[in-house]
Amino acid sequence: MPNDETPLLRCAEGNFILKMYHKWIPEKSKWKAAYDKGLNVNLNLNDNVLYLGASSGSTISFISKYTNGIIFSVEKSPKMIIQLIKKSIKIKNIFPLFCDARNIDYIDSKLKNTKINILFQDIPSFDQVEILINASKLIDNDCKIFFSLKTKSISQVDSYDTYKLVKEKLTNFFEIIEETSLEPYHKFHWFFILKKK
Repeated sequence: MPNDETPLLRCAEGNFILKMYHKWIPEKSKWKAAYDKGLNVNLNLNDNVLYLGASSGSTISFISKYTNGIIFSVEKSPKMIIQLIKKSIKIKNIFPLFCDARNIDYIDSKLKNTKINILFQDIPSFDQVEILINASKLIDNDCKIFFSLKTKSISQVDSYDTYKLVKEKLTNFFEIIEETSLEPYHKFHWFFILKKK
């Protein structure tokens, strides 16, 4: 194996460890940035993921290698969903959903009672917290929630002040397990690992 390839996420189930070797750049992926910052964003081998804000599927193409479960990939941009569908033809556990993440009734109809183990959200919108709270209705209390927060999408005031306000709001609905700033990889971004209360 080439020397410049580095082991990344490890999936563990029982004593079995799977290491994948890929170029996964934290500057291009909030998930990878959180991992590099020391948060526990590993997947188990059969985890089903509900991914809100899938874009073209760059991060999804990486995490698909670490789970045999389904990655329900929600994206509302026609341009991005075309790229995501192309990836899903080659990567069989990617399930693209062309819809707004706010439309949880539609998403729920496509999940077909599939248990979601990880809810991931990366939507740089002014109402990103409300989107997460709404989407959490789709998951059980034991589901892990990975939330990428872009403060400048909510307010142009001091980023840290926005972060504190968001954190206070999150605590009304979720238990905060871990959190970190994503700088230097992503400016004005924070990452939370949450669970429903």
